[in-house]
Amino acid sequence: MTPGPASPFGHQALSHFNTGAAMSETNCPNANRGYDASEPLQPFALAADIAIGRAPMLDELALLHAAGFRSVINNRPDTDANCLVTSEACGAAAQMQGLGYAHIPVEGRNPLEKDVRAFAEALASLPKPIYACCATGGRSSALWAMASVREATTDELIAKCLEAGFDVSGLKAKMDMRREMLEDDE
Repeated sequence: MTPGPASPFGHQALSHFNTGAAMSETNCPNANRGYDASEPLQPFALAADIAIGRAPMLDELALLHAAGFRSVINNRPDTDANCLVTSEACGAAAQMQGLGYAHIPVEGRNPLEKDVRAFAEALASLPKPIYACCATGGRSSALWAMASVREATTDELIAKCLEAGFDVSGLKAKMDMRREMLEDDE
């Protein structure tokens, strides 16, 4: 992918999003951080076509579009603490920016299979690159890891999420079981 114009996030649009420094399981700065809309929006790349981060405010959707994102997957339920933007308002604002949009609300970082399937379908069908978000990016990283078990090993998925600051190692057995289930279905 060729670099695009400089983006508001301090990197080249579509070329390389922040992947963070290598993290140990005990050094995940994003894992226990609460939602703070006053912090700059910072996408963390998990793969060439998806980045995760905190839920954007409505005016930040224009920044995502300017940075080259083409879709948003919102994993934040409207019932989340400190939820300042409803899924309906986010979807309408995303559409006004020309962004694809999916709302797949998830409670906690242990997603249900139905949510993983919906996330995988959104990854396959929405225009790329995609910005997936929740309060901090933790639920989105868990969904991405679970949905990506066909593309990488469990250890590779855990390591990639750790690079972005999210520890999904607690889902290791669940990822392995999902991979086996998908292989059995083929």
